[in-house]
Formats: sequence, C-alpha cells, structure tokens
Amino acid sequence: MQLFAAPTPEAGRELAHALAAGPFSRALSLAINRSGLGLARLKGRLAAAGVPVSTTTLSYWRTGRTRPERPESLRAVVVLEGVLGLPAGSLTGLLARPAHPAAPGVVRWERLWGPRNHVLSVLHSFDAADETSLVVLSLHEELHVAADRSLTRLRVREVVRAVDEPVQAKLVALRGCVPGCPPRLVSTRYCRPARTEVLAEAGFVLSELVPGRSLAIGETAILEYEFEYTDGVPDTSYDRRFRHPVPEHLLEVHFAPEALPASCHAYRLDSLGGVERDVTEVPLSAALPAHVFGSGVSSGIRGMRWCWA
Repeated sequence: MQLFAAPTPEAGRELAHALAAGPFSRALSLAINRSGLGLARLKGRLAAAGVPVSTTTLSYWRTGRTRPERPESLRAVVVLEGVLGLPAGSLTGLLARPAHPAAPGVVRWERLWGPRNHVLSVLHSFDAADETSLVVLSLHEELHVAADRSLTRLRVREVVRAVDEPVQAKLVALRGCVPGCPPRLVSTRYCRPARTEVLAEAGFVLSELVPGRSLAIGETAILEYEFEYTDGVPDTSYDRRFRHPVPEHLLEVHFAPEALPASCHAYRLDSLGGVERDVTEVPLSAALPAHVFGSGVSSGIRGMRWCWA
C-alpha cells in the first residue's frame, strides 16, 4: 500500500526553486513533503544522529515561526540535509541569508549597544532579535523618578503593525542603573511575554513580547508593558535605542515634585559613544512631567538627562 503520493515533476521544480531562492522555511517544508517522513520520524533520525530536536521546533522551522540559529540547531540542519536527500549545504546556505531584507534605516544592535557588549549574544538568541514582522507606529514611554532620585518604574505603550508573517514578536531590552540589579517586567497588557532572560550580573532584562492574537498583514495591535527598577540608586539619564525608524515617540519623565532637577535636556546619538546631537532644554514643572516628542524618529539613541546641582 502506498502511504504517500509520489513526488510530481512540479513538486520537484518547486523544491529546486526554493533551495535556490529561499526562504529556508519553504525549502525545508517542501523537502519534508517530498520525503514522506513525518516530524516524529525526523525527530527520531536526528536523535539517533546525536542532535535531538523536538517536533515543535521542527514545526516552527518549517512554518517560518522560528529559524535555526544556535550551533546545535545548525548541526541538526546539516543532518537534515542528509536525511532528506538534499545536497550538502543547500539548507544551511539559505540560513546564511537574512530572514527578511533589511528595511530602510535599520541599524545593527552592535551600533546601539557596542560591539563588545556581552548582552549581544543573548539578544541574538531571541527569534525576534532581527525580525521586522512588526513595525512600531507610535511609542509612548512614561518614566518615574522618586524623591531619592532613583528610577522606580517605566511604563510603555506601543502601537505596532504587522508587515510580515508568521513571526510576530517584539523584543525589548532594559538595563538597570548598576550591575547586579536588573529591572523586573511586572505587567503586560494586550500582549504576553513569550520568553524573558535576566542577566543579573550585567543588570539587563530582555523580554520577547507577543501580541494577544496573531495579526494579518496590515493589522495593528497595542502592546503595553511595565518594568520596575530594583536598585534604588540615583540616576541622571534614560534613553531608548531604536533599530528601526519610528513615526512618533513621546518620552515623559515624572519627577517627584519635592525633588525637581535643576535642569533637564533631551538629546540624540547616532550610535553608542557618538556625539550628542539636537540637544534641547526641557522645561520643568512640579505639576507636569518633563517630556520630549519626536516625529519621524530615525534609528539611533534618543534620551533625556538631568542634574540636581
């Protein structure tokens, strides 16, 4: 009895085209279909070769929800090429290409965090690190500074639009004021954290946020989330690092009325360690938050700094 349909010439041509042009997920899916092997059997073959991969991960790879990035995953892809009867390097070669072409104005994380920052290796382990399937249309940040001059909490509201599928997640990274005391993600609204990594020694928290439902291309969603700072150390600045241009950004800083700074300025940097540009004085009032608004915000670093003396 024949368990699956024999590959047709058209299916062979589709697979050949996918292996030449990508993307990886389509080539893998077509190769699996041609092989007639189910994901459970593929899982068994990989385990026998010493590179175990779950059926869930295999499913994510073939649908494009995630891509193999870690060294052990790349070794599994090499084994898959043999199991599926594909030329050596045909699938791994596709992984060398970006999942999506870089959008205009997009910069590398290294430019924003520094090429030697060890947070980068953890950041790049997130599936959403280099994703452009969600673009930010509007970003509103609300930072609170206590009477003791320490940062206490950061509330964020983003409006995003889906421009690609199926991967739809937003990666956020926040650093505490001192090493050893990373902020905590304490709440989300209209989204959920799919994965969170805390780098205690470095004082970082990274979280991958997923909208409350899957979005069709063109649809928008609201993401709201809040972090609490845990160090209790006085600080004099805050910045947001933009890989992609954003149509509008509002940063408001709420100072305790009894502890207003002597001065406050907004600024931007093209890259970490660069020269401050567009430095502007921000008015201060005990009754109102200090704020800076930008439209057509380009990639780079936007922030506010203040001092009490």
